[in-house]
Amino acid sequence: MNNDVHIGRLISIFYKRIHRKIGQEVRQYGLTSIQGRILGFVYNESPIRDIFQKDIEEEFDIRRSSVTSVLQLMEKKGYIKRISVSEDARLKKIILTEHGIEIQNKIYSSILQVEKSLDEELNNEEKELLVRLINRLSDKIAD
Repeated sequence: MNNDVHIGRLISIFYKRIHRKIGQEVRQYGLTSIQGRILGFVYNESPIRDIFQKDIEEEFDIRRSSVTSVLQLMEKKGYIKRISVSEDARLKKIILTEHGIEIQNKIYSSILQVEKSLDEELNNEEKELLVRLINRLSDKIAD
């Protein structure tokens, strides 16, 4: 194997390709990549706890003004609702609408298809080796 191979670069390119492919899937439903990620976050977290704008800002490391505009657009398109909470009327809990849940399920299904196509490319031994190597490199870089 070539010594000029840069593992970090290869992993970065692979990540970007996966991200781009999922972005294409999300766009077919009229969402931007970040809107799709927010839908998924709210969908997965709201059964566990109430989700507020601040949670989204922290989860995605996005400025308040940016999150405000994204949420306003998502609300306008009917994906989410912002509901005042009784403890503090200034706080708005974010919930998915039926339309938002429907789109999230379609997006998730598309993501599973991408995962499946990657999974089918490798046999069991290759998958186990890949996971072991990625975990090992990840642990090494976390030190």
